[in-house]
Amino acid sequence: MSTPILCIGSYAQTPYTIEKIGRRVYCIEELCYCIVQNAFLLDEESFGSDLFDWIERECSLVKLSDELRSMAKKRCSMAAIAGTILDYVGYNTRKEVDRTEEILRENAGMDMYQKKLQRADYLFENGRFSMAFAEYEFLLHNTPGIDHKLRAHIEHNEAVMYARLFLFEKAADMFLKAYEDGGNRESYLQYLSAVRMNLSDKEYVSFIADSDEAYEASMEIEKRMREANELYSSSDNNLMLRTLSVYKAEGKMHEYYNKVGELTDGMKTAYRELVKDKVK
Repeated sequence: MSTPILCIGSYAQTPYTIEKIGRRVYCIEELCYCIVQNAFLLDEESFGSDLFDWIERECSLVKLSDELRSMAKKRCSMAAIAGTILDYVGYNTRKEVDRTEEILRENAGMDMYQKKLQRADYLFENGRFSMAFAEYEFLLHNTPGIDHKLRAHIEHNEAVMYARLFLFEKAADMFLKAYEDGGNRESYLQYLSAVRMNLSDKEYVSFIADSDEAYEASMEIEKRMREANELYSSSDNNLMLRTLSVYKAEGKMHEYYNKVGELTDGMKTAYRELVKDKVK
């Protein structure tokens, strides 16, 4: 059994929003959890007077907030400030605290563009598409002397986001840009996949017939499609659909409509979560 953790301070009436990760916290333990889990997304702006005021006003931790203000006046590092918060609260293990301080010290040596790329990749990998897209767009248009490799990386990930939102035409355009900038075959395969999803079968066959490169790559895409279908055939979703077919065939309409409702409600919830900050 895990050792119980004694919470300290008050539960906030007004949450604190950690802008860099788009999270709201309601107590000092939630703040500590977010600092440890998202250390490499944070910067000096994440540990400012607004945070210290919230810790005093909403969490009733006057001693801690006074100590943090004193550290800020002495221009202590964000690693030291974060470490002080984590040590005072005692929510995290020593190993977690040390690792967090190490990450924050390393971040301090990065320039703004490196931090933004790291933040964008993290947001992208965790499905926070709107925030990731904003960071990527900033990098594309503002990074001094951006090289083809970085541009291709950003364009490829933006294309993935478009595809996840079923915007296949935009995805195809961006995958093609990524391929032209980086020469990565995976970007080209994804480009053809997006084209395939956006065209009818007849239009797609006509499209790949005009290019030897496209025709050869299409063989790999079809192989992947077959593998994906095989995986889907053994998935829980497919089992659910087969169950629905049996219910309908046997006239069990009450069970049929209940299952349809459960399935569609789940899909709607997942999609709303995906597009709540829809990429423009």
